[in-house]
Amino acid sequence: MARQSLWLWLMLWLPLGAEELRFDTAQQWRRWTLPSGIVELSLEGSVRPVAARKGSNAALDALAFGGGIRGVGSNEGTAGLVMDGDRTTGWRPDPEDAPDTWWLEIDLGRVVSARQVRLVFAEETPPLPLFDLLLSTGEQARDNTRSPIPGTLIYRLRERFKENDRHQMIMGLDQPEKSLVQVLRLQVLGAPPQGRLVEVEVETFGDNLALDLERKGGGVDIVVEVEGGERDVIPLGNALELADGLLNTSWLYGRASRGVNDINARITLDLGAVYQVDLVRLVSAAVLFQQYGTRWFDFKFYEVLTADGSLAPDGTLLWQKHFSGTSTLTNIRQGLADHSFALTPARYVRIAWKYWDAACAVALGGGQGATTQGCHAGGITEEIQVFGEGYPLEVRMISPIIDLGGSKKVDALNWQASTPPGTALEIRSRSGDDLKEQITYRDKNGKEVTQKKWEKLISSFRGPVDTTDVIGEGWSSWSRIYPHSGSVFQSPSPRRYLELEARLKSQNPQAVASLDWLAVDYSEPLADKVVGEVWPARVQPGAWTEFVYYLRAQGTTVGFDQVALQASVPLRFGSAHLEGAEVGAVVDSSSGSFRVQLPRAVRRGELVELRFGGAVYLDATRIEAFVADSHLQGSQQVEAGDAETQVDSQTDVVHLPVGESLLANIALGSAVLTPNGDGINDELRVGFDLVNVLEARPLRLHLFDLSGRLVRQVEVLGAAGAQRLQWDGTDAQGDQVPPGIYLLRLEVEGDARSEGISRVVQVVY
Repeated sequence: MARQSLWLWLMLWLPLGAEELRFDTAQQWRRWTLPSGIVELSLEGSVRPVAARKGSNAALDALAFGGGIRGVGSNEGTAGLVMDGDRTTGWRPDPEDAPDTWWLEIDLGRVVSARQVRLVFAEETPPLPLFDLLLSTGEQARDNTRSPIPGTLIYRLRERFKENDRHQMIMGLDQPEKSLVQVLRLQVLGAPPQGRLVEVEVETFGDNLALDLERKGGGVDIVVEVEGGERDVIPLGNALELADGLLNTSWLYGRASRGVNDINARITLDLGAVYQVDLVRLVSAAVLFQQYGTRWFDFKFYEVLTADGSLAPDGTLLWQKHFSGTSTLTNIRQGLADHSFALTPARYVRIAWKYWDAACAVALGGGQGATTQGCHAGGITEEIQVFGEGYPLEVRMISPIIDLGGSKKVDALNWQASTPPGTALEIRSRSGDDLKEQITYRDKNGKEVTQKKWEKLISSFRGPVDTTDVIGEGWSSWSRIYPHSGSVFQSPSPRRYLELEARLKSQNPQAVASLDWLAVDYSEPLADKVVGEVWPARVQPGAWTEFVYYLRAQGTTVGFDQVALQASVPLRFGSAHLEGAEVGAVVDSSSGSFRVQLPRAVRRGELVELRFGGAVYLDATRIEAFVADSHLQGSQQVEAGDAETQVDSQTDVVHLPVGESLLANIALGSAVLTPNGDGINDELRVGFDLVNVLEARPLRLHLFDLSGRLVRQVEVLGAAGAQRLQWDGTDAQGDQVPPGIYLLRLEVEGDARSEGISRVVQVVY
């Protein structure tokens, strides 16, 4: 309530004549770093996440992946109509053309995992009675050096349809090794064709979330722990080949694999956003014998894990394991493995495996035999595919660095968004005054390389050199989340540059938030800089403390005569001092926060002291201050700094002692309970301060008898602050307990750990 009230005050201070910088068109949003393919821009200029689909038709979006009509022998002008989603248009070969031209090839642009292929013929004409349908994974034939032969294409699946009289024909792909499809070829046979093919539909498992990871803001990380404990990190360009949608490319590791210890390796995919994921498919490498080939699975013992981005106390990702075991003969025969599990929030997918099994090598006597008989698993991978369902649960977007054209006071952020139940928009900011140049070197393929490597390349192999501005020294960290549109700017100001972050979040993959527009209001500053610090900066949890907030303006333009203070805990105003002397001040308080009207304007270099009281229950509680001039509209946030040289603080953050318990200042009203209705000790009251608990957590009061039997449990939800629980001497059925000695157990589930204390109490009648 205190925070909301102060926001209202500050909104009244916002300048009517402030300048505005606005993002509300598709062209303006494209200046942001948007995860391509994860969000889409509407014609009206709003940003909206894209849902991952189940059972999608891969032919409809083939053009988006560089596919389309690969070739056609007859009636080329109408070939594209078989993959436009319109069943009223289509293609048929010209009966006047030679029969060997009655063919059509479609490239889906990437290899997909398909459940079936459906050919739809026009209802008003007879269907094609005789034709072949051929399917290819897009792989090319290879020469003796395993290099692809340009212009070739291997069709691994062929089916002939004779005496066909159906207007819809379905080719099922129920076996996993048959489900990988990139190119389809229809070859019309027999008598001159009369039927018209109106649609070719390829029903897939769904949208492959592992495609185009770089454009989505994700990537691939591969690490092999080579002999001696060193880590070999695979270059990104090589690593991306296992998620590029092409089976002509594969990831492989060329260094020696044998050692006296196990060698472990891992592949980690960053999907660029948090999705609900339920299937990971591993497609291993192809082995070709002359121009024909098969596929084998190049993992032995391996694990499949996912993570949604949550961190463990040590700062590492929290992983959820979905599979741990060895590959099967079926995996080896099919050359792939599918791992299905319940829908799980995931941004990261990891394949961890044993690259070299030292125990296996010892059992086989070492040497080359150990390598060839199963102790080595190179993990050669042509594709990793990831499937899920629904809208991403979290999407992150970053604005360009915004140049305000000079040191400006940013007053507020405004926006319009759609946030249905279960969704949210989170906006943060950071600001600074300095930029630095970042130079990126690329080769002719667009791959990023070091400057040294770029200089060694011959001119024809060199790519562009890009120079971009990035944040420099002294920038603030990301602010906390803005509570609502119109909120005052929460990063240091005045500054010349700022950057914004927007996150579209959802607890329900079937619901989605969208951002219509966002605007930054800014104006000329009241002072070049106003610094403040709080004293004391370290206090005991829950203890009422008398604080002093010192602030001083540097380089005032018009000065200020109003100061507002707020925190996440109630604050009680005491007095105001200007240059060491107490002054009369008009105070407007609301639920603990307060605003002070000083008797005159504060000039450059003058010290203001605001004395107030409060109790702190959270470590790193920030005391925020804003200044304003009552004759002008506009407020300015105070920055942490050295306002008073006699005070060793230089911070606006109050800390609690390190390692403090979650429970502090525990007090029993009485250790003896006499529930006889006389109004004296009829209830057992337990008062305590809850420390460093950010969100409401269960607080439980257990009462046990001496045999250890639970007699009564009292449970409420509570966050950091003063708490009180009570027991009226009854059991779970509401009956009074017998007199005697009981054990009281108070427990709290904290954000990072749980804690409890025990006390002995006595019931007497």
